[in-house]
Amino acid sequence: MNNLMNNKRTFVIAEAGIGHFGSLNLAKKLVLLAKKSGADAIKFQAYKTEDLIDKNFSKWFKRYKSKEVDFNFYSKVKDFCKKHKIIFLLTPHTDSVLNWIEKLKIPIIKIGSGEIGNFEFLKKVIKLNKTMIVSTGMHDKVDLINLKNFFKKNKFHKVIFLKCNTTYPSKNENINLKNFLEFKKIFKDYYVGYSDHTNHDLAIIGSIFYGAKVIEKHISVLFNVKNAQDWKVSFDLKKMQKLVLKIREIEIIKGKKNIFLTNIEKKSKIWASKSIYTKKEIKKNSKIKKSDLIFLRPGNGLSVKFYNKILGKTSKYKLKKNKKVNFNDFK
Repeated sequence: MNNLMNNKRTFVIAEAGIGHFGSLNLAKKLVLLAKKSGADAIKFQAYKTEDLIDKNFSKWFKRYKSKEVDFNFYSKVKDFCKKHKIIFLLTPHTDSVLNWIEKLKIPIIKIGSGEIGNFEFLKKVIKLNKTMIVSTGMHDKVDLINLKNFFKKNKFHKVIFLKCNTTYPSKNENINLKNFLEFKKIFKDYYVGYSDHTNHDLAIIGSIFYGAKVIEKHISVLFNVKNAQDWKVSFDLKKMQKLVLKIREIEIIKGKKNIFLTNIEKKSKIWASKSIYTKKEIKKNSKIKKSDLIFLRPGNGLSVKFYNKILGKTSKYKLKKNKKVNFNDFK
């Protein structure tokens, strides 16, 4: 999958959407924000408004039309991303912009939640033979199973599915991260991730512990904008930087599943555990009783777990009080 999943790091996407508002200058500011935050990629959205929204749905038609940009716009943004060494991604919302994916040599296609069930569109995307990241908001379990079966039927396996709640902003009671386990079962043969629409980072952090390999979070350089909603769930540079740092720290905290005792813990074990000592002076040829022994730190002597093996043994010679004992002290 374009080495996306060969890296052990969580793949972090800074979602810019159409937050450029048609301005190339704003688009470049978003790219710089994403780069400075430490995100792996920045993603924008592309469409032809006439192919996306009914003109009679005038409020949304006007809103999207005012932010519509052409191929040359994103070509310049892609070049700017290349200059600053951050991956440029795109979500195509209409058939009319699918050819941009090839022209811009975009390695990964992001599919929005609204296209689930739009199998004719997804068939066209499959033909591009690019890794696909698919959000799954606004759909129930049956829809998700049908989606999985669609890709299997079409023998297309380069897909990563993102759990998502498509409300702006998503309330805590609607996130339901416990459902992530069921989500992983449905897509057990695929990598999974989480696309966030909250105004905090808690759900993202939780999703990583549940196994999210890809994280998508909205970013913005403008806030409190009329006739827009993405800013309500977006992070500025400072918040995005903190998020990426937390994600990298969590990757370290998660560790490896087959390690139970670390090397540093082995050192800690010496001062935190106890060894077997003599509680009093013990004469030669004495049979060892409970009253003869005591447990004291450090634990660099005979471990207390051998206590019962010492009881009843006979001392080879006189043992001084507070002596750290070993098996050689007994017959």
